[in-house]
Amino acid sequence: MKGYQEHMEWYRRLLLQRRFKEPSTLGIVPDNLLKLKPMVLRRKVRKITKSSSFNGNKKYAPEPPGAWPIIGHLPLLVSAKQPHRAFAALADKYGPAFMLRMGMTSPMLIVSSREVAKECYTAKDHVFATRPVTTAGKLMAYDHSVMGFTPFGTYWREIRKIATVELFSARRIGMLKPVRRSEVSLWMKGLHDKWVHNGNTSVSVELKTQLEELTFNLLTQMVAGKRYYGSNVAKADEKMAGQGDAKAMKNTQKDLDYIMQTWLDEHRAKADQMRGDAINNTRDFLDVLVMMEKTGQFSSAIKDIDTTIKALALTQLVAGVDSMANTMVWVLALLLDNPEMLAKAQIELDTNVGKDRLVEESDIPNLKYLQALLKETLRMYPVGPLLVPHEAMEDCHVAGYFVPRGTAYSSMHGPYNVTQMSGPSRPIFAGAISNHQCGHGRKGPSYELLPFGSRKTIVPGVGPALQVMHLTLARILQAFELKTRSNVGVDLEECSEYRSP
Repeated sequence: MKGYQEHMEWYRRLLLQRRFKEPSTLGIVPDNLLKLKPMVLRRKVRKITKSSSFNGNKKYAPEPPGAWPIIGHLPLLVSAKQPHRAFAALADKYGPAFMLRMGMTSPMLIVSSREVAKECYTAKDHVFATRPVTTAGKLMAYDHSVMGFTPFGTYWREIRKIATVELFSARRIGMLKPVRRSEVSLWMKGLHDKWVHNGNTSVSVELKTQLEELTFNLLTQMVAGKRYYGSNVAKADEKMAGQGDAKAMKNTQKDLDYIMQTWLDEHRAKADQMRGDAINNTRDFLDVLVMMEKTGQFSSAIKDIDTTIKALALTQLVAGVDSMANTMVWVLALLLDNPEMLAKAQIELDTNVGKDRLVEESDIPNLKYLQALLKETLRMYPVGPLLVPHEAMEDCHVAGYFVPRGTAYSSMHGPYNVTQMSGPSRPIFAGAISNHQCGHGRKGPSYELLPFGSRKTIVPGVGPALQVMHLTLARILQAFELKTRSNVGVDLEECSEYRSP
């Protein structure tokens, strides 16, 4: 009996080391191994340890203790009020690269320094080009057809090409300029009307709700030429952010697919009636995609054109609404908490634009301080704690650690250490802006700024997103005097994992 217990303890220690993919990734000891006699068990484990998937000499990334069977480290994050702070604490303790086990999936490598992120995006770019298979991707993203969920391969190349060349080309972005301008102007008029109806005196508005309405209407205009108002925006946004169990995901996807299919049918009917120059002057994304279908421009790699068109349209809506709105809320909240910086931004507008006209997109290149404000906000307060995960397509080494094939990888972005996150925002934010330390480009050559990803997997719509945020913020700062209620400071405590103040 004692010998059997010793063998089982030996096997248990091997299992806890997580050195082989099966069954350790599930955290379960197979019944057939438990029933083996001691000597047979020992031979079985010895055989596994000699296999290619196990090598005790390989150096693995550190892994926090306390992983549960099946669910792994999920309790560490679920129990945290703010998961990004839990990630920050783990990064402080275990270094710039550490491993987590997120349920019954492959282990996940978490990267938290620009040096290691640069390694993953340059030397290992080809290794981490694909995406892991997920339940959400299958049930809510047309079986991983939505960009951001799509595995690396021929289909991925085709939809990236369509997005880059057809939807977000310089010409297409230029054609959509009137849409961006009119939506921002209409939104500004709505805010002005609130002031007028209040007797030309100060009026309180919840900017987060207002900015969500703006970004949602602007994106639906760009995608399908549609607008939504009031409570409809909240309901539609709730549908797009649908999360939860498989049944809820299926129901949400069913509703979203109905909307996407209705829009697609409408645009096909409209395309049948278009002739001549009208075909070449189509503006919204669905117009472009339907015309590509009619002129046979989709490659043979696209097996289901309907699904591809709907997935490309849905990508723009899902990716843009919350991220742009929350980022602009952070900029305004930080400016209200730093009055001297708010004044400096408004002085820049007065100097470069004046007070006789409204600021336009063409003025943005001259507004260096405003650009720095947005970049530093994206660096300091990214909307999500982790970028969308990738997956290793082959065995590799990152930061000196062995990373087996199938490991998911995600990069933390922002100042993810507890000291910076817990300190007052004023010296960090104001200091970086005053020195213009975030003057690097949006693709982040120094890898300090990665809200949109980088290189192969950078978000194709980063250009229009920045244009919208720059124009909206500039218009607000130019046209309105901003104050908090009773002139008290802004509560900058993040209220959720999406890091909204």
